Amino acid sequence: MKRLIPVVLTLVVSVAAVPALAADLSGKWTADGKYVFTFDRAGDQFTGAVTGEDGKVYRIADGTIDGDAISFFVVHESDWDSEVQENGGKAFRNTAKGTVTGDEMSFSGSREGTDIHPYSVTIHRMKNQ
Repeated sequence: MKRLIPVVLTLVVSVAAVPALAADLSGKWTADGKYVFTFDRAGDQFTGAVTGEDGKVYRIADGTIDGDAISFFVVHESDWDSEVQENGGKAFRNTAKGTVTGDEMSFSGSREGTDIHPYSVTIHRMKNQ
């Protein structure tokens, strides 16, 4: 029994030291087909794009993932973007913070540093990519 205690303690410490595995969010996701989110993961960071049904693309930047917690920005920087036009032609970012569970991702946010255009959405991994 005395020999077993150090082995058990070593196992417990080893398991506790292993970082939580980050959720796999690579691929395409959508809520209703109107917007398609494409994520590319590199370790605990990711980038990507949001493509609207009109084909216009918004860049995803500064994405991080820690276990099932995610955060990222959707960048509005194009002249054709009506929200950029409404913002006096100035680029801005929308925040997104939430969680990933299997094939479901829920997040919410608003325009960075403001409460303009608050939103909340749940998207699902697209089966046929």
